[in-house]
Amino acid sequence: MNHESRFTQGFTLVELLATVAIIAIVTGLLVLILYQFFSITRWGNDQLAVDGDLRNTGLWLMRDGSGSASFSPSGTCGVFTAPTLTATRTITYTYAPVQNTLSRQDSSTGRTTVLARHVTGVQCPSGVVTGTVTFSITAASGDVSASQVFTVTTRVDQ
Repeated sequence: MNHESRFTQGFTLVELLATVAIIAIVTGLLVLILYQFFSITRWGNDQLAVDGDLRNTGLWLMRDGSGSASFSPSGTCGVFTAPTLTATRTITYTYAPVQNTLSRQDSSTGRTTVLARHVTGVQCPSGVVTGTVTFSITAASGDVSASQVFTVTTRVDQ
């Protein structure tokens, strides 16, 4: 009689199919986990970029607006005018959206600063404003988009 052990006979078809099914399930789960990891990271980076742009723009608007006496439209957005100690000189802060960025130019230094890099829309006041100035900024990066309305109060003492 030929007595061969069970291990020398090989796998049955059912055992082989069960093994392939388990490997397919584990591979599918790993692919899904990796996809989620990278897509959530990409979305999170876009969300951070949009939030950072809106926050940075708001901080600069509040800084310049609170030190200025008025806002007047100029070019593509407008200019905050700040009085100085000498009556013959004023400092202006010019805001201008260029392509997808929002920039600010300081007349005292001549320096231009990019405030936001993902700006898709800017609504500035259309007339000369003293008191309260309202801006609407929209930023978008990837699939993430957000809008913010900023209300800035200018100086009342002149």
